Amino acid sequence: MPASKKHALWVIVAFAVIFLGIILYFTLTPKDSQTFMHKKRPHIIVIIADDLGRNDVGFHGSNQIPTPNLDALAYNGIILDRHYTQYCCTPSRAAFLTGNYPIRSGMHGYPLKAGENRSIPTDTPTMPERLKKLGYKTHLVGKWHLGAAYRKNTPTGRGFDTHFGYWNGFVSYFDYLSYRKLPNGSMLQGFDLHDGFKSVWEGQGKYATELFTEKSIEVIEKHAVEEPLFLVVSHLAPHTGKNGNELEVPDATVTDAKYHYIEEPLRRNYADVVNLMDDSVGQIVKKLSEKNMLDNSIVLFFSDNGAQTVGLYQNSGSNWPLRGVKFTEFEGGVRVAAAIFSPLFKKRGYVNTDLIHLVDWLPTFYAIAGGDLHDLGKIDGINQWDTLSRNLRTNRSEILLNVNEVDNASAIISTLNNRVFKLLKGTYESGFYDEHYGESGRGPEIPLYNVSSILHSSSNQAIETATGSTTTKDTIEKLRHSTDLSWCRSTNTNVNCTEGCLFDLETDPCETTNEIKSNPDVAARLYRRLEEFAAELVPQTNREPDPASDPAFYNNTWCTWLDDELCVKTNKLSS
Repeated sequence: MPASKKHALWVIVAFAVIFLGIILYFTLTPKDSQTFMHKKRPHIIVIIADDLGRNDVGFHGSNQIPTPNLDALAYNGIILDRHYTQYCCTPSRAAFLTGNYPIRSGMHGYPLKAGENRSIPTDTPTMPERLKKLGYKTHLVGKWHLGAAYRKNTPTGRGFDTHFGYWNGFVSYFDYLSYRKLPNGSMLQGFDLHDGFKSVWEGQGKYATELFTEKSIEVIEKHAVEEPLFLVVSHLAPHTGKNGNELEVPDATVTDAKYHYIEEPLRRNYADVVNLMDDSVGQIVKKLSEKNMLDNSIVLFFSDNGAQTVGLYQNSGSNWPLRGVKFTEFEGGVRVAAAIFSPLFKKRGYVNTDLIHLVDWLPTFYAIAGGDLHDLGKIDGINQWDTLSRNLRTNRSEILLNVNEVDNASAIISTLNNRVFKLLKGTYESGFYDEHYGESGRGPEIPLYNVSSILHSSSNQAIETATGSTTTKDTIEKLRHSTDLSWCRSTNTNVNCTEGCLFDLETDPCETTNEIKSNPDVAARLYRRLEEFAAELVPQTNREPDPASDPAFYNNTWCTWLDDELCVKTNKLSS
């Protein structure tokens, strides 16, 4: 064979080998999102705040409430600027644990009431049940709020190896009494602090945030590092506690002195409650580092919905400058404070602006834990690992916020023509919750933002130990500026969405201008999508509380009253 032909043949072979190598690389070498490429499955720690305002963390631009540990987590990790939840607690928790919109299970209505026989359907697998099959040890500390009529409805019946906390929507911060308002206006109450099914009476007098932190650290301390951990810390803070209208603090005198620059007393208490929760985050991250677990961990933080600035269970939180509060599908009710940290991310220290919803965490965690996404079947959530780890564009172009067939309120977000639109129809409480509420936290009386406290926080020091590096002052200032929505504030409260509103969330995140008449085609398309979802929903399963659940029958404790014999026996033993 002539030399020229041999040369040409070798060139062809070389190109073929290179081409085959490229194909094999993308075919056989999975992305982070498909199969976890590290030898060990990551520990997954999720910390949930209850009714925290988007404007009540430092990494969103407010100076009013110091949150140095959360800020360090956010600046060293990823700030989730468009992280969406449901409009209130039970639906949000159902979405998070099932990977499905709550309309699939009838859990999309009003929050579960104490003594109400309602729960996630037992044929719907939950996140801890899924992860247990992958070898995870699963633990829940704090709030459940997804049913407790039967033992099978409680956390340990739905996949958690252990649960220390409360089953109902909220408790008081010191005595752990949970309340239900009766039709005559009086309050029915019972003790609601459990270790599994045992009532923990000795917990009375211990501050809830501190007790839940202590138990979370205990879980981490006892955990065998070689096994993957799934720990959910679901705080009471900063939901109201005693009687549903008080925010209790360890020492009111200390609180008043520390937050003297805040005029309103409830807001001062709220600030301390949030700051104490932030300290809890720092302690948990520190313990992960001490156990040499942080370098192989994912730590996610989010609020279950926006703050309840006014109205029922008012806590004085702030979603400023966003419109609306908890119980609404306006941005203030569903676009929440959220951040995620992991040394496993390819890229950290940035703001992610892609659409992310609570339903996405199940497939994201399941995939990174080594699970086959086909095992999950058809769900609403999508795997967002590559979106986060590599800052790649998300595959999510739509979020269903709700279809509420009882209140006739529905909302959906959709990306169309490189713009993000929201269609919202209906209102709640005659529009009382639909206004712009909350403090800005940016007045001249407010202390300056303390960057040094972030760099010296427990979270930041733990991250430095685990990764060898941390955020910088320049990065902090840059990221903080990019998440600050002060520019969109408006005094315009003249928006009535009873007949429908269309908002462009790119240019108008504060939802001040209804574009439904100027963009009729977009509105029509989103109305059709809402109709399609409405045709698929399972009717709400809300029901009136069962009189047989009255704690007076069970040693003044809330218990699994439809497992009556077991309930009585357990509480006699623990009394």
